[in-house]
Amino acid sequence: MKGSSSYEPIPDVKFEDEITVDAIPLEHDDSKIDPMNTGFKWYLPDEKAYEEDHRLNETKWTISGHDMQVLSASIPPGDTISTEVGSMLFSHPDMKLDVDCTLCQGSTGCRRMCGGESCVKVDMTNEGGSDAYVGLTPNFPAKIIPLSFGGDIKPGSSLIAKSGAIMTHLGDVDVGCNLDANPLTGCCAGLGICRQKLNQTDGGRPGMVFLNAGGTIVMKELAANETVTIDGGCLVGYEDTVKLGVAYAGRCFTCFCGGEGLFNTTMTGPGKIYMQSMSFRRYGNAVRTTVVEERTSGAAAGGSEDADIDAADGGVFSLLSSLE
Repeated sequence: MKGSSSYEPIPDVKFEDEITVDAIPLEHDDSKIDPMNTGFKWYLPDEKAYEEDHRLNETKWTISGHDMQVLSASIPPGDTISTEVGSMLFSHPDMKLDVDCTLCQGSTGCRRMCGGESCVKVDMTNEGGSDAYVGLTPNFPAKIIPLSFGGDIKPGSSLIAKSGAIMTHLGDVDVGCNLDANPLTGCCAGLGICRQKLNQTDGGRPGMVFLNAGGTIVMKELAANETVTIDGGCLVGYEDTVKLGVAYAGRCFTCFCGGEGLFNTTMTGPGKIYMQSMSFRRYGNAVRTTVVEERTSGAAAGGSEDADIDAADGGVFSLLSSLE
């Protein structure tokens, strides 16, 4: 540049609307979480679960992260938290792990396994003299849903959940199964014949459960005799006061080509239902489809990398199958 030049500072730029990240609103504002007034609300715990110092009995807990979340808990001396195999992320040295084999518990263990849980569970006990921390996370990309008995779940009610929905629980909670004797709903409603049943243990300490679910979590509280039609594969759980049913998805061409199968699931109130937008099974199917398409296109194009691609694809398939 010829001649003299002078430096002109760039004026301060003020943004009227700054970009902020607030994935978890902490207050119930229907205009934000349900602007269309459908009744299906972005799930928000009654308690502000993402703030500090929540307590159940003497245990403090909090949930961290916007997705693929972590449950952190502070366990008092001598107390125990029960969780599923493989869910521990970190723990204090005073937290001692013990495996409880439900096969040795007779009918209790059988009901637990029929509900989709492992034949073993992990008990983590604080053997120190002061509070000790522990961090737990789901075994697949998921959010954590905290539900308390007597609060989120009405007193005297149980929660019927999809197989393997529970990640961990605090207090005295009975993890069993709910047997559906109706062959139509058992085979066509999307939850199978044996479902998970979670309820407060009679005469025990107050309890709560932490479920794992993928995508966005939505909740709807049904009024008496109110019915909604949903995708059964996205159902996480519902109060036992809700009646489960099925309805034809449409005419013959719609059933075979509409992508919803022969039946949709119906839910009739009263009671709450909880749904997930992306179940791990749906996620796995999407990944499989993508892998198969890439494998097919790669085979058509040829190349020296085909063997490596096939090996990687086999690893993906094995991982998805083991997690399901």
